[in-house]
Amino acid sequence: MSSRMPRRSSRKPCAVVKSPYFSDSLPPKRRKPSSPKQTVIPRPATAKSRFFPRPPIDIDSYLKDPRFVCFYEDFVAAMTALYHAKPILIQDHVSADVWKVLVAVTLLNKTAGRLSVPIFFEILNTWPTPTSLAGASHTELFAMIKDLGLGATRAHRLVSISQTFLSQPPTPSTTYKSRGKTTSLSTSPTGELVLIEVDYPPTPISHIPGCGPYALDSYRIFCAGDEWKNVRPTDKELIRYLEWRWAVDKYRQWDPVHGPGAPIDLPYVHRLVESLANNPPIKSS
Repeated sequence: MSSRMPRRSSRKPCAVVKSPYFSDSLPPKRRKPSSPKQTVIPRPATAKSRFFPRPPIDIDSYLKDPRFVCFYEDFVAAMTALYHAKPILIQDHVSADVWKVLVAVTLLNKTAGRLSVPIFFEILNTWPTPTSLAGASHTELFAMIKDLGLGATRAHRLVSISQTFLSQPPTPSTTYKSRGKTTSLSTSPTGELVLIEVDYPPTPISHIPGCGPYALDSYRIFCAGDEWKNVRPTDKELIRYLEWRWAVDKYRQWDPVHGPGAPIDLPYVHRLVESLANNPPIKSS
């Protein structure tokens, strides 16, 4: 048996080199990012659903409640009174014929309706079409309207309106630059709502002689479909008519400066009925 000692290795231990790219320990196990906590907002009971439609209102059950019956009867009575308080305007009566509206507003402008409306019908009886009025005798026409004031000017204008209506009839697809100004709401540098004067928007009748803001407002309210919702007239009778129409057609309060506002309520309907009853149409501006 040999007594020789085991030979030591001549190799020197390797120095431990730390890497700037690999750390000594294993990277911690990555966790999946947790999704943010969501708050489920319950669907309100009044929300519409295509899967669960709301049941129809059972009016009979409401009519068993004396409080509802009292309000319902008062509201129906107030709306009935409002319906019958409708302002009577000649533009509304002849709204199906744009030419007749233009003739009417030419006579109404700055003239009492009780004077101008009978003359309007007298003119239509004598010259019932644009063609006939376009060839009317100025002398005969002046004699018919002279008591309204500005007889010569209005006679010339009625003939010019009819001639232009025949040579360049208005169509909804073509608009022309308007004469005159109107008002619009704007925001001031301080953030306040202010009323500013702007050019009147183009319309299909703006090229016809004598069509200022009053004639254009009348056309847009009575002859241009839903355009009545965008009109902000200054004429008192047109303002009264739009107050009435917004309440009856859209159940909305309306202001000539700010436009449509809150839904109507019973006190508002009562005030509007009283206002229309106490201010019958006298004069158009």
